[in-house]
Amino acid sequence: MTGRTQNILKIGLLIGLTLVLTSLVVVSGQAAGKAFTAPGHSQSEQAFAMDNATCLSCHSKPNSTASIGDTTVSITIDPEKFGASVHGAKGMACSTCHSDISGFPHPPVEAATYREYMVSGSQNCQQCHADQFSDLKDSIHKSVAEGGSEQSPVCTDCHNPHTQTRLRDVTTGKAMEEERENIPLTCAKCHNAIYGEYLDSVHGAGLLTEGNPDSPTCTDCHGVHSIQSIDNTFRLRSPQLCASCHTDEDMMAKYGLSTAVMDTYVADFHGTTVTIFERTAPDQVTNTPVCVDCHGFHDIKSTSDPEKGIQVKENLVKTCQKCHPDADESFSASWLSHYIPSPTKAPLVYYVNLFYKILIPTVIGGMIIYVITDIIRRQIDKRKGVKNS
Repeated sequence: MTGRTQNILKIGLLIGLTLVLTSLVVVSGQAAGKAFTAPGHSQSEQAFAMDNATCLSCHSKPNSTASIGDTTVSITIDPEKFGASVHGAKGMACSTCHSDISGFPHPPVEAATYREYMVSGSQNCQQCHADQFSDLKDSIHKSVAEGGSEQSPVCTDCHNPHTQTRLRDVTTGKAMEEERENIPLTCAKCHNAIYGEYLDSVHGAGLLTEGNPDSPTCTDCHGVHSIQSIDNTFRLRSPQLCASCHTDEDMMAKYGLSTAVMDTYVADFHGTTVTIFERTAPDQVTNTPVCVDCHGFHDIKSTSDPEKGIQVKENLVKTCQKCHPDADESFSASWLSHYIPSPTKAPLVYYVNLFYKILIPTVIGGMIIYVITDIIRRQIDKRKGVKNS
């Protein structure tokens, strides 16, 4: 065999080996792609799966931490919880929020403190949640933040983007029951003292202890993202707020409570005055009581509670004495407890009202009949030429 022939054979073997190695690389690459891709996913979803899988290859390691300013924070992400979250379920890529990270090692964090990092990161939320972000701009939380407070919550203080599950029922648009129970715990991160009062109240115990879906959670009264300050305007609106549940006949029938709370309140002196103030001067402070002045705010008790329930005479007298220092049991006994008088509720008042409902029309009707018949008689006598004395 000549040297030329040997060279040709060597070149052929080299080309063949190259082709074999190339085929192996292609096959292994396809296999790797399939390892990151779930069946039935589109090409863009395949890219998402590979991208997030790359991130999670490091960030799924337990007890991983990083330092931001003087704070050491966990950077461990649970793949299962992220996959079950609303963001993971929608197929969002990590880079949607972490757009400044494109490779490894990651670029240094520019924020001087962890709080600054959180505030800056929350700005990404408006990409998808523009309406909620707009509501937040008009809230007390935003106002406090603009005043220089670092304690005011941002999006990620209430919603962990890596574990947040769906909050609203798709069909009804209402908060899901599990979320309703989680809301007080979220608010308690900053409002722990108020949470303690709520937990011991008839509303808090109903929701968190008894699992009662009718019991209001924080956002039912304060709103979600557009939470306003508790000023005089909010105070004047509190009767309508309470009435949203307490005038619901189906709901109140379960607990044997009157649904006439709004009608009876507006009909008395207190409610009439508040209604006038609300319509004509909502910014003016009035000393006329609204619901929360008698029943409390977050510490609302059952009306039959022996210590604070205002169905107990001693407690009712103390409540009246807040505005009427000279009030005694006879003063408080005149209150009908938001019930319209009936044979079973305040029967004496009911029958006195019934008596006058019959007496007054009878007397006035009799007088009208007397006057009409007298006029007719006079006309008849006039025609007959009879002179009336």
